[in-house]
Amino acid sequence: MTRAAIVTCASIVAVTVTFAAFAWQRRWISDDGLIVVRIAEQIESGHGPVINRFERAEANTSALWPWLVAAAGELGDLSVAAVVLGGLCAVAGLLVALDATRRWQRARGCRAPLVPGGAWIVLGMFPFWDYATAGLETGLVTLWIGASWWLLVALRAPAPPRRQLVTAIALGLGLLVRPDLAPVVALFLVAAHRLVRPTRRRAACYAAAALALPLAYEVFRAGYYGALVPLPALAKATTGAHWSHGLHYLAHFVVPYALWLPLGVLAALLVLGRRGVTGPDRTLVAAPIVAGLVLALYVVRIGGDFMHGRMLIAPALLVVLPALVVPLSRRSAPAIALLAAWCAFAIATMPSYAYAGFDWSSDWDERDTYVRYTENEHPIHADDFVSHHAAALLYQQAVDDHAPPLVISDIAGLNVAMRRDVDASVVMVGGQLGTAGEAIPLDGIVADIAGLASPLGARITPTFPGRIGHEKQLPWAWVLAQFADPRWDAAQPFERAATVSEIRAARHALTCGELAELLASAREPLTAARFWDNLTGAWRRTWLEIPSDPIEAERAFCR
Repeated sequence: MTRAAIVTCASIVAVTVTFAAFAWQRRWISDDGLIVVRIAEQIESGHGPVINRFERAEANTSALWPWLVAAAGELGDLSVAAVVLGGLCAVAGLLVALDATRRWQRARGCRAPLVPGGAWIVLGMFPFWDYATAGLETGLVTLWIGASWWLLVALRAPAPPRRQLVTAIALGLGLLVRPDLAPVVALFLVAAHRLVRPTRRRAACYAAAALALPLAYEVFRAGYYGALVPLPALAKATTGAHWSHGLHYLAHFVVPYALWLPLGVLAALLVLGRRGVTGPDRTLVAAPIVAGLVLALYVVRIGGDFMHGRMLIAPALLVVLPALVVPLSRRSAPAIALLAAWCAFAIATMPSYAYAGFDWSSDWDERDTYVRYTENEHPIHADDFVSHHAAALLYQQAVDDHAPPLVISDIAGLNVAMRRDVDASVVMVGGQLGTAGEAIPLDGIVADIAGLASPLGARITPTFPGRIGHEKQLPWAWVLAQFADPRWDAAQPFERAATVSEIRAARHALTCGELAELLASAREPLTAARFWDNLTGAWRRTWLEIPSDPIEAERAFCR
C-alpha cells in the first residue's frame, strides 16, 4: 500500500468516524420523526401505511422511509430505531460518497494523497449532524445521494449492461426517497446517458427501469390514498413563489457559517485541478453541482422551511460531491488548511448559530427547541415528548376516570364527548402531530389541524398565508363537525373554538358532493371498486380546493 493510499484511507475513515461521533452526540428525534414512528406502528399492526386506521392518509413525504423504520423496529423501540437507522444511513451515505470521489480522482490519473475538502463543510455545520438522527428521511436522502454518485462514477469506465441497469433502477429510487428529488433524478439520468451513450432502444429500456418502481407506487398511491401526491405536498403547497422568505432561509444557512468562504475555496481547487478533466469528467463534475443548484433554487422559490438548514442539506452535499476529498500538493495545501481552520471555527462557535424559540417569520433550531421542551439533552424516546404534552395528560386522566370516548385538545381547551358513530377510543386534536399520535393507542384518532394527515385539512384554502410550511390550519369547526357529539354543539368549550353555525355548516358540507366523495375515498373499505374509483378520480381529487370557512364550503358543495 502506497503512502498516498494510506493517507487517503486514513482521511476518509477520520471524516466518517468524526461525522458519526458528531451525529450521535446530537442524537434526538423530532416531532415529525414521531409521525413516521406512528405510521411504522400502524404498518407493524397490519393497518397499512396510515397514521389513523380509519382513514387512508399519506402523512409521510418519503414513500420508503416508514417501511424501513417498521422493518428496523422489529429489533426494538421504533423511535430509537428511527434515530439509529437515520444516523446509519447518513454515515453510510457520506462514506460511500467519499469513496466515490476518491475513485473518480484515481480514475482520472491523480496519484497524490487525497485529504478532506468539501467534507469539511459536512463536519462544520450542525444541521448535517442534527438531521442525521431526527427520525426523518434526511439520512436516507444522504445515502441515496452518496450511492448515486458512486454509481455515476463507476460509469466513467466501460460498464456491462447489468451495471447500467442497476444504476438506472437505483437513480429512479430517488423519487421514492423524496418526491422533490425529481430534478436531481432527472439530471443524474441525463448524466448517466451521456457517460454510457447507449443505443436508443437500450436507453428506453433504462428509462423504463428507472421509472418502473416509482410509477408502480404512483398507481398504488392513487388507488390506495386517492391522490397523486403525499398530503404534506398539498398541506404545504404555497400560494405562490416566496422568493423573499426563501432568500432569507438561504442567507440564514450561508451567512452565520461564512459558507461563502469554503465554497469559494473549493471552487478554486476545482479550477486548479481542471487539467486532465475529460468529457466524461466534465459530465461527472457538472451533474451533482447543477443538481444541487437547481434543488437549492427550488427550496428558495417555495420559501425554505421552518427548520434551520434542513432543506438545504441535500443541495449543499450535492454541490460539494466532486470535491469531498481533494489532492494534497504544495499548491493546494494552503487552501486545505484554510478549509480546516474554517471548520474548526464553525464548530467552536456553533452555539451562537442556534435559533431557539417559535417565530413563524424565520426558521429556528428545531433540535434545541425540543431539547428545551422535553428537558432532555437526547430525546430519542416517544415518552420524552408525551410526558410533557398537556393533551396526553388530559387523556391519561380520562382513562383513569373511566370516561367515555372523548375529543381532547389542550390547544382549544376541548374535553367533550365523541360522536357515537366514530369507532375510536379517543380523538386527540394535535398541533404536535407526532407527539399526539404517540400519546394515544393505535385505535385512537389523532386529528391533524395542520393538514399533514388530514385529506380535508391538506386541501383547504390557506388560513395563514406566508407562514412557510404551515399556511393551512384547519378551523376547529371542521374538527368538531367530524368527531364531536352534535348534542354538545352549544357547549361552552365549543364556543371558544367555533360558533354553532360554523360547526353545523361544516357538518352539512361534509355530506355534500365532492367533499363527501373525498372522505369516502379515504374512509370507505378498500374494495376493488373503491380502488378503481380512487385511481380514476385521483387527478381531480388532488387539485380539489376547499374553502377553509365552513359556511363558504357549504355554499360551494351543497348546491
